[in-house]
Amino acid sequence: MMIKIRGFARHRAGQAAVEFALLAPVFFLLLVGTVDFGRAGFYYVVTSDLARNGARMAAAYDTGTGATDATIAGLIKQQAQAMTFADLTQPAVCGTSTPPSPLTACYQPAVGRGFIFIDRSGFTSFPKYVQVSIVYHFEATTPMVRALMSTNYLVASATMETEY
Repeated sequence: MMIKIRGFARHRAGQAAVEFALLAPVFFLLLVGTVDFGRAGFYYVVTSDLARNGARMAAAYDTGTGATDATIAGLIKQQAQAMTFADLTQPAVCGTSTPPSPLTACYQPAVGRGFIFIDRSGFTSFPKYVQVSIVYHFEATTPMVRALMSTNYLVASATMETEY
C-alpha cells in the first residue's frame, strides 16, 4: 500500500510541473500585457496634464499680451522632461491648428515622440480662448498587446479663456 501512495505522489508532482509549464507563458503574457496597458494609461494622463498646464499658462495674464507660443512650448517641454516623458516638438509643417480627427499624416509623430499645437484661432470671438493640444505616439512593448492595439496616437486638448 505504501508503494501506491508514493507512486501516486510522484504522478501528482509531475502533473503539477506540466500544468505550470502550460500556464506559465499565458500568465506572464497577461502580466506584461497589464503593465503595457498601465503604461498607456500613464502616457494618456501625462499628455492630458501637459496640455492643461500649457493652456493655463497661455490663458493667464502676463504682460498684457499673454505668453508667447515659444514660452508655452518651452514650459511644456520642460515639464515633459521632468516626468521622463517624450521628446515634444512643434511641427512647422502642420501649423498651429487643432489636430483633426482622424489624424492626417502631418499630425502623426514618430514612435515615442509628441507634437505640441497652440491654437489661438479663438481670439476672433468673445470671450477669447486658447487651445493647447498634444499628440503622442504610443507603442506597446509586448508583441501581443501591440497586435491588439496597433497604432495609438494619444491626443489631449485643453481650452481656456484668456485673461487679457
